[in-house]
Amino acid sequence: IMKNIFFTLALLVSFSTFGQKIESLKKKTSGNTKERTLILDILRASLYQDYKQEFIFVVNTLNVSSQYAWFQGTAVRKDRREVRTNDYDDCCHVEGLLKRNYGKWYIVELEAFSTDVWYDGIWDDYNVPRALFN
Repeated sequence: IMKNIFFTLALLVSFSTFGQKIESLKKKTSGNTKERTLILDILRASLYQDYKQEFIFVVNTLNVSSQYAWFQGTAVRKDRREVRTNDYDDCCHVEGLLKRNYGKWYIVELEAFSTDVWYDGIWDDYNVPRALFN
């Protein structure tokens, strides 16, 4: 009996870890506006600190699970002027992983205008379901 209880508990833990529901917030809807805006505002604030420009995003991917969010998109200046970047930046893509902690979103990793695929393998680094990144 003890072996069966242990097996059942192990199975439940694995389902709760790997069976997370992943929702796409790529398109703004009345049902996702609040959470989507919170996530994008956090990304905007971080980029403002680094680049002193106000951005809006063309969202290519915004997938959310109960704990994590993955964003890929293109940054566009809010005033529609040309984005100012550093000499070696590859404008204007942005990727970021966020984590929800006690109901608030926090940036785990964020890169703007990188010249490489910096996030390759990030799912293993943070034990995040690979499906979040699709």
